[in-house]
Amino acid sequence: MAGQSGLTMLQVLEQAVAVYRRQQQLETLNAAYAALRENPVEWDQLQEERAAWDVTLPDSLEQ
Repeated sequence: MAGQSGLTMLQVLEQAVAVYRRQQQLETLNAAYAALRENPVEWDQLQEERAAWDVTLPDSLEQ
């Protein structure tokens, strides 16, 4: 891979670790949202907070 890309082996490894880290973070985030959705009270609180922030959008565009 390093030879094909013109990168050093260390650069290839650094990129692979960065991709893996992002993947792990997204999986953790997805699991947290799944758990949150299982709790109706907390999920409703999140939706209310999002609605409150939505009024701050300056563009007035429909979503």
